Amino acid sequence: SISTASTMLPVLSAASVEAMVNPLTLMLPATIATSFAFLLPTATPPNIVVLAKSQDLGSPLRFRDFFTNGLALTLAAIFAGSALSCAMSAVVFGADNTMPRWACEAAAGSCLWVDVGGVVRGTAVSAQACIVDLAGDG
Repeated sequence: SISTASTMLPVLSAASVEAMVNPLTLMLPATIATSFAFLLPTATPPNIVVLAKSQDLGSPLRFRDFFTNGLALTLAAIFAGSALSCAMSAVVFGADNTMPRWACEAAAGSCLWVDVGGVVRGTAVSAQACIVDLAGDG
C-alpha cells in the first residue's frame, strides 16, 4: 500500500547509503512488493469497492472469501515478482551498478562524491562515493 511504501522507502534509502550500494537495489523490489496485497478486503481500493458492493447481494463477501482467493495470487506474486524485480531492475535500471552520483548527492552530508578512480566491487570507476565519518571513532 502507499502507506507502507512511504514508511519503508526512506528507511531503505538511508540503509543503502550506509551500505554504499545503489539505492535502486533495495528500493525497487520494495516498491513492487507493496502492490502484492491481495489477502485483505482493505488491501487495495478495488477490493474495498467489491466488498462494499457485495453487501447488496443476497450472500455478501466475507474476509474468508478474500483470503482464500487471494492466497494463491499473493504467493504467485511473491515468487514471480521477487525474481522478476531483481532481474529486471538490473537490466532496465542498472541497479547492480555502483553507487550513483545522484544518490550520494541526495544523502545530505553523509556521502561525498570524489573524482578519484578505483575499483568498486569489481567495476573500474573514474569517480566514486565515500562515506564521511564525522564521529571520528576510527
